[in-house]
Amino acid sequence: MRSEDIPITPRTRALIVRYEQDRPVIEATARDTLIRYGLEGDRDVASVVLHPHDPARAARSLPGQEWSEAFSEHERFAAALLKREAELHLDHLPVHIFGCAPLALMLELASRLPRRPVCVYQQAQDGSWSLGYDRMTGPATDDFFQVEGLPTGRQGGRGHVLLVVEVTRAIRDNVRSKVSVWLPEASILTTVCLRPVAGPSPTAVQNPGQVARAAAQFREVLDKLHELLEGAESVVLAIDAPVSFAAALGTVVNPTTQHPLTLLHFNADRQLYDRVHVIQARRAVAARVPTADDKLNATRVLREVQRVHTELVAWLKEPEQQPLVEHIDGQAYLRSEIEDEPAYERTPLFRHGAGKWKLDWELLLGLSALRERLQSQEDWKECLRLFLIHEAYHVRQGGLTSYNYRGIGRAGIVLEAADYDADAVGVEVALAWRKAKQGGTVKDVGQVRTLESIVWNSLEILRVFEPERPVRELAERRLRRYLIWLFHAGRFSALASRSPEVEVREELERVTVELVGLPAFRDPHESYFQQRVRLSLEDSREEVMLALYFRHRLVRMDNARAWVEDLLQALRDWEASSREALQDRVRLLFERLFERHPELLATRRPGAR
Repeated sequence: MRSEDIPITPRTRALIVRYEQDRPVIEATARDTLIRYGLEGDRDVASVVLHPHDPARAARSLPGQEWSEAFSEHERFAAALLKREAELHLDHLPVHIFGCAPLALMLELASRLPRRPVCVYQQAQDGSWSLGYDRMTGPATDDFFQVEGLPTGRQGGRGHVLLVVEVTRAIRDNVRSKVSVWLPEASILTTVCLRPVAGPSPTAVQNPGQVARAAAQFREVLDKLHELLEGAESVVLAIDAPVSFAAALGTVVNPTTQHPLTLLHFNADRQLYDRVHVIQARRAVAARVPTADDKLNATRVLREVQRVHTELVAWLKEPEQQPLVEHIDGQAYLRSEIEDEPAYERTPLFRHGAGKWKLDWELLLGLSALRERLQSQEDWKECLRLFLIHEAYHVRQGGLTSYNYRGIGRAGIVLEAADYDADAVGVEVALAWRKAKQGGTVKDVGQVRTLESIVWNSLEILRVFEPERPVRELAERRLRRYLIWLFHAGRFSALASRSPEVEVREELERVTVELVGLPAFRDPHESYFQQRVRLSLEDSREEVMLALYFRHRLVRMDNARAWVEDLLQALRDWEASSREALQDRVRLLFERLFERHPELLATRRPGAR
């Protein structure tokens, strides 16, 4: 929604919002309702539809992870309203919400309207509307809720709070049993239940004053949880209440002073609770402004990247490399050029379209830091070639890039497969380059040891794209990418003495690796649901297991806590030790795995079927 879509004028005194997720809201009925409550329903009162009714687009029919567009719609509406008010020099118009929508959406929508008069109306079975909540109405003096399970003192530990609000029906036991599938009992720090003093009932709510008191109590509980449970990663909220009541609770949510609030929706068809959204404070990260030294360094690195690119293109154009170019479908890459200036505006890390590359200045500084770590110009240039081939190969895969495939992380398994193929092609090209340029060295150390060296460089260029140091947590799909290539590096090391020559494409066959039992939480950096894991088992009380599938063999390592913790520590300490020390740690870890499962070291000889 744009600001011009909100039909207010300098004379507008209020705005009706008809929220039609589940069914249409008749404008005339909404205006008549305002008149019944002593307001002028027509004069200088504008009306807007939020999410016009369309059964095909209704969030209620979608899986929980696909509700993000509905919540984004709220954000756009709130921003457009503020912008339009500013244009017209209006100050926080009163908003009257007539909502036909799931409880989670009503709550989040109301949370987007802070510091303004808000009235929310409740529809009865006969289609009529009544005032359910008025932000300007004083709360009742008597408590509406009785609060159960709220800690009385500070409590340690990390995990989640389960918060159940049962106004219309008792749902606590059902919620606990349903969420146990993805929220283990051991990860719940406490369960807090808010229920009417007289007990849950369809007639528990009698007037807006009670709802105002309930909202105030809800805010007190959220604030108290934030004060007493510092280790809580989120408050997981389940509600059974009228829609206007849910919206009233949303008006007191403050993500900057409270824990992230994970909203649940009860899916009646599947009889389960879906996680549909997390209300949390957005991390305001000021854009870094490049200094004169930054610009000079970035430009110097860019010139070197251009030279590496030019050398690689010239080599690939040689007749001997024609089969390799055909394999990677590299004609687009052969025609590509790197632009002469770093990108200083807000732009994706790279662009490869219409034969042009434009590299971001911060990426170039990251490549400069990588050169210092590697201490080998040849290794650094190989990292650049691995990066360039990886991104060029994405063109063959349908144009996948970081800037034109919005939300690809939501399809993590698909992205893993695409990235694996691009990584493997990069390794194959790097081996061919070494054979062509350093044939004697490859022959002396052996092809397998050479492959191990290339894979380590592939991991180093992957590390450049981590936004923070030290790396304490990773998106789950990104961790699996590390695990895949650490497995290959460890395996090539173990194979070096027994099988010095192998068929490259066969040995780079895809492996699936998974760690079970890591502390996981919703990724706060993404608007869609994505698991993020902490690279430490310190707060995990779960059984830890390694599962691996390679060449039609399923391997599992139960009771793997010590092994996994060592591997996670290596990932955390990547830059804290020398490359040699890091690689030795990982080799020893995988030697322990291969001792238990020597079948993972079976190779396919060149030409074998």
